[in-house]
Amino acid sequence: MKYIKIIMLVFLISTLGACKKLDTGLVNPNSVDPSLANVDLLLNQSQLAFEGFYGQASDYGAQLTRQQQMYGPLYNNAYSPESFDGLWGTAYTGALININTLLPIAQEQKKYVHAGIAQVLKAYILGTLVDNFGDVPNSEALLGLENLTPKADAGAEVYKTVYTLLDSAISNFKKTGGGAGPTNDLFYKGSAANWLAAAKSLKLKFLMQTRLVDPSAKAAITALMTENAFLKTGANDFTFRYSTVNTTPDSRHPHYAANYNNASAGSNSANDYIGNYFMWVVGVEKSGTGAVTALDPRRRYYFYRQRTNYADASIDACPCAFEIKPGHYSAEMPFCLVGAGYWGRDHGDNSGTPPDGLLRTTWGIYPAGGQFDASQNKSIDNTLGGKGAGIDPIWLSSFTYFVEAEAALELGITVNGDAKSLLQKGIVASITKVLAFPATVNYVVPTANIPTQAAIDAYVNTVLANYDAATTDAKKLDIIIREYYIAAWGNGIEPYNNYRRTGSPNNMQPVKTTPKPGIFIRSLSYPSVYVNRNVNAPAQKTPGTAANKVFWDNNPDNFIY
Repeated sequence: MKYIKIIMLVFLISTLGACKKLDTGLVNPNSVDPSLANVDLLLNQSQLAFEGFYGQASDYGAQLTRQQQMYGPLYNNAYSPESFDGLWGTAYTGALININTLLPIAQEQKKYVHAGIAQVLKAYILGTLVDNFGDVPNSEALLGLENLTPKADAGAEVYKTVYTLLDSAISNFKKTGGGAGPTNDLFYKGSAANWLAAAKSLKLKFLMQTRLVDPSAKAAITALMTENAFLKTGANDFTFRYSTVNTTPDSRHPHYAANYNNASAGSNSANDYIGNYFMWVVGVEKSGTGAVTALDPRRRYYFYRQRTNYADASIDACPCAFEIKPGHYSAEMPFCLVGAGYWGRDHGDNSGTPPDGLLRTTWGIYPAGGQFDASQNKSIDNTLGGKGAGIDPIWLSSFTYFVEAEAALELGITVNGDAKSLLQKGIVASITKVLAFPATVNYVVPTANIPTQAAIDAYVNTVLANYDAATTDAKKLDIIIREYYIAAWGNGIEPYNNYRRTGSPNNMQPVKTTPKPGIFIRSLSYPSVYVNRNVNAPAQKTPGTAANKVFWDNNPDNFIY
């Protein structure tokens, strides 16, 4: 019996040892080893999630800055915490988790361009989360079971991570001898040179956003501007391009899909409202005010008027046309109807939606791939214009010039020219891009509707004359930021940042329903999925009742409205 026990003990030990060896050689098919993941597939998912994040963040910023409609009517009930659940989820459980998985694999495989792209996208997402929400999870985020309730890092600390990521990306884009660049780069087709310029441009953007609170920012901005290696031609702008494919998945520009093929309405009818204020700034404002007057050559590209007059503005289709203009509107401010047939909605108008889907002005050929406005006076359908082959203008060369103009005026950094010359370059770059865009989607603009060089020069000279006539730096800055605001159509992120940082444009349309809508939303409420499920989340904000400002915004509570 003693020998039997000894034999059994030896058998058990050897068996357990064999099991241990067998266990270490197995890979659980339900828990795939990240090191075996395909970096191209991870990059593809990261890029698509990034596009979704950008689009959501852009729409919120555009609504708050009157480019698109904010229903309101008060700032404290314009949005609920649930409104931002999708944006938060797309960032953390979509883009960032894929990027964090991709980065160590790409570095190990010496796929430096893959890694650099991921770092740029991550930097943009983290910076934009700070710009929208303030303090957000970063150092403890995306650790899985290690930490299911990450705390929020201070916004200024997250910005340090943004700079580090962009610097690392710049280093990666300069490396040689690594693996082949990605063939599925949806932005630059694997061009390290273009990504390098994009990374430096975005670093300039984030540094400029801190100029009010960070004295050291000026030196870093000066160094970047002296190097002058930014995106400065339309050919290498940082954009996401859509297609005309309307089957699952629908790959058309979201605003084309929502308006030119609005299935929920049972017919082709516009779904969005474009802000009356924005259409007025672009299409009308300079036609009657300022030292010189001129029409914006981009207006027919930006907006498509389904009706070129207001003959259909009945009590049913356009109830506000029969209302008295609110007393808190200025004399020049448009109310309800902008003029020239532009049909949108006033800021904070939360009245019912009338049957005007086939009447209201909608997105034009730029940037949504919609219809060009040649005064057709016809309703939309999903065969028109660029058929949805639009772009997301994430960062354009014109943006770079406007930021440099602000730096020249406010910080005295004139290494690339004075503020006026940089302003002029920004306007010209924007107009050039917009007017060239139809050809990129195989749309031919009627010759009679193409702005002449004289018309373009008249517009540019109007702005420059108004700039010269401005008597203070604050007024000059307002002109720079106003032109930036116009050039940013399709990007609501930059106007929202600029408005909070500079207060410009300084004549924004007030909320329609009341002169006291509460304090402007200086940062968004935390998403419900964050505050309701995380015991370490910050206390929820109450927009409209207190100034919940992001770290780089040190302006007074009533600075903007």
